[in-house]
Amino acid sequence: MRTIADYHVHSTYSRRNHGKSTIEEIVQRAVEIGLEEIAVTDHGPSHYFYGIKMEKIKEAKEKIIQMRKKYPQIKILMGVEANILDYKGNTDISDEVLKYCDIILCGYHIGTVFSSLDDAWKFTIMNKIGRKSKKVFEDIREKNTEAVINAMNKYKINILTHPGDKIPLNTELIAKTAEKTGTILEINNSHSHLNAEEIKIASKYDVKFVINSDAHIKDNIGRYENGLKEAMDAKLDLSRIINLR
Repeated sequence: MRTIADYHVHSTYSRRNHGKSTIEEIVQRAVEIGLEEIAVTDHGPSHYFYGIKMEKIKEAKEKIIQMRKKYPQIKILMGVEANILDYKGNTDISDEVLKYCDIILCGYHIGTVFSSLDDAWKFTIMNKIGRKSKKVFEDIREKNTEAVINAMNKYKINILTHPGDKIPLNTELIAKTAEKTGTILEINNSHSHLNAEEIKIASKYDVKFVINSDAHIKDNIGRYENGLKEAMDAKLDLSRIINLR
């Protein structure tokens, strides 16, 4: 069993040195380990700390086009890991971003510039309170889930990243929506979501999965061992994971 693609990799186009490797270093590493496909997916521009600057998106795409000519043996995709901005499900997937992207990932991230103070309060403070209060936890999990579902219904999201990481979600409702929208659910090799229990729940629905590295440095590209363990612990049919062979 091996991985043939990695669709979640951060580059030096991230703000504040969040990604440590250049696009060419990423591609070189992907070729070296025998991947057939690689996607460069820095955080969307609304991430205050780590997002790619809007004016850099075109430059990054031009670099990827250069790499396609230099390394024709691998398919290279330009994408973003978009940020959910509010409970209506709005994201930073603008038309300007879309015109340069071949793939769209999306997830919830701390450090995003949210649409309003109310959204920021709920996404950050209320989720922290929910860790200590069962009543608050149930209420805020419902709201979190609604936000993600709204985003999945509003945009064409190819991959939902690390669902359940950083904020709690109702995995069953997320998977039910993913079945309808055709969104692939990520088993993130660098985070603990989807975990085995969440995979068991999600696999009841007609959805596909992907194990991504979420690499921030070239040496971690293509890593899938942790994600594969979670999938196997969940007794998932591995043919449902799109990048394993």
